[in-house]
Amino acid sequence: MSVTLRDAQHLCWKNFSKINDRLDPERGKGWTPFVMVTDLLEEAGEVASAVKGLEGFKPPEKPKTKEMLATELSDLLYIIFVLAEHYGIELEEAFLQTVNDYVLRFVK
Repeated sequence: MSVTLRDAQHLCWKNFSKINDRLDPERGKGWTPFVMVTDLLEEAGEVASAVKGLEGFKPPEKPKTKEMLATELSDLLYIIFVLAEHYGIELEEAFLQTVNDYVLRFVK
């Protein structure tokens, strides 16, 4: 299955909204942008831990695998998409601009 970044962003937001709407009555509050950012930082730490383990710099309590890294990167991407959608950012356009900026800066 192939999806665009725009499709993935909208899908993540749709799923996030369903989950958040369900959690809101249970907790009395939903995930705010602040909570989303703290989740993003938590996921980034898990990505770092997986890479550190794969590179042999962390004695593993449980050996890290590429599959574990893929899961952590996917978790991070999910919350990035949710934040982008929350703020009305078309991440696909911003990403393509970033790729272009890197090419202009580093490829001559």
